[in-house]
Amino acid sequence: MRLVSKIFAQSLGILALSAVLAYGANTVRQDSLPATPAKPASAVQLAGAEISIKDAAMLFITGRAVFLDARSQYEFEQGHIQGAISLPPREFAAQYQDLKPRLVSKEAVITYCDGDRCPLSQALAEHLRAAGVKNVYVLKNGWSLWQAEKLPIAKGASGPLSRLKGASQEALCTNCDPK
Repeated sequence: MRLVSKIFAQSLGILALSAVLAYGANTVRQDSLPATPAKPASAVQLAGAEISIKDAAMLFITGRAVFLDARSQYEFEQGHIQGAISLPPREFAAQYQDLKPRLVSKEAVITYCDGDRCPLSQALAEHLRAAGVKNVYVLKNGWSLWQAEKLPIAKGASGPLSRLKGASQEALCTNCDPK
């Protein structure tokens, strides 16, 4: 019985020493692991003003987001996220009231343009937030990323905003390409 107690005590000592050494090694490493567990991740994390391509695609697939293309109408017609609505920031004041019902019914409103330095999606997001829309996110470099991930795109013009009320995503473009 005494031998079993001695082996048990030594085993506990070895485990404790191992834990202390592992913790010490972890703290001095440059790529150390966090000492406390991370908060559980939700299916889609929308904490900041920007949204990742992965989260945007998930919202797209589940139909929980509306995408607003901040680029010019010409660029929109050359290609856009399938079901997106063209809304350049300079046209916001004239078109917002017609769009408002479509925006409040979605979990997220995602603005995008193209290029890392493109300010249009951020400007459109600021207009939306100023108008009281709370669930606005920017897909930085959106169009390029969307195409690179081979997500659904469309070409052509969307109908006039007066026709958008109640229209399905597929009806918003004249020549949808379900790539």
